[in-house]
Amino acid sequence: MTIQVHNLSADMTDRQLRKIFETFGVVVTATISRNQFNGRSNRHGLVEMLKLTDGENAINSLNRSIIDGKIITVSASNEY
Repeated sequence: MTIQVHNLSADMTDRQLRKIFETFGVVVTATISRNQFNGRSNRHGLVEMLKLTDGENAINSLNRSIIDGKIITVSASNEY
């Protein structure tokens, strides 16, 4: 299952994003989107989880939660 995460801290790393989601199950990939010209975070990312149920639990638990002082939004991606 692929999950979209929005409104991340500009300082969030791929590794930190992975750790947040690993509490819910096996994370296949966790990637922060970055500006191709300056390498800065676009403040959103994609997380791919191995099991659909783990992804759904992560979405339900993390959506509208506060991470690094930011209220993040977490939802299922159309990229299956």
